[in-house]
Amino acid sequence: MVLKTTDFFGDDAEQSASLKTMKITVLKDMRVEGKVVLAGKTVEINDKDGKYLISLGSATEAKAKKEKSDKSTKDLETR
Repeated sequence: MVLKTTDFFGDDAEQSASLKTMKITVLKDMRVEGKVVLAGKTVEINDKDGKYLISLGSATEAKAKKEKSDKSTKDLETR
């Protein structure tokens, strides 16, 4: 599908729909976008494919990692 928009000069220009991405954690070994991904690894793929793999039970949405605080820096801040 090609979307047509009119730019500032009034000419029609083709514009493809933007792809949203999401991070998923793979639950079993599989190929994702042509690359082998082992179970437990987190990858970033397009939103549509990610939701499909989650619905199949082959992946879960990746959880955000907490930032590790550097204890040496924290000591300096509290002194």
